[in-house]
Amino acid sequence: MGKERIFKSPVDGVVMPLSQCEDPCFAQGRMGRGVLLMPTTHTLYAPADAQIYFAFTTGHAVGLQTPSGEQFILHVGLDTHRLQGRGFQLHVQAGDQVAQGDPLLTFDPLILSEGGFSPALPFVFCRTTSRLRILRLGAVRAGEDLIMLY
Repeated sequence: MGKERIFKSPVDGVVMPLSQCEDPCFAQGRMGRGVLLMPTTHTLYAPADAQIYFAFTTGHAVGLQTPSGEQFILHVGLDTHRLQGRGFQLHVQAGDQVAQGDPLLTFDPLILSEGGFSPALPFVFCRTTSRLRILRLGAVRAGEDLIMLY
């Protein structure tokens, strides 16, 4: 298992168990284990030093991999791929190296709400064999400790 790795919150918001996600793929853990955030700010920041392994051209999701191999996804909203990029601005592309706290993407909550899309933000780890501890539920600020893998 190795040493503990801490991941920061990518946004200000409210942290909830992933099981409360309206999307069953996330809620049932089929996409991985993690948390659900209800963002109150609109820029996502890197939760850890990592490399971008995918950034959807629609701007609604990014995948990152840490130097120790953990892969995780930040997915803004539910079904937001249907917006085809409207309301999203990527600040990264696949292959970029980012440091914890670097901006990844910005989204427009008004466009999401006008389209009837939830702003819920699943933050999930893919294919990890590490144990995962959620360090806080409820209110969180971007950059605060959120998840520990160990």
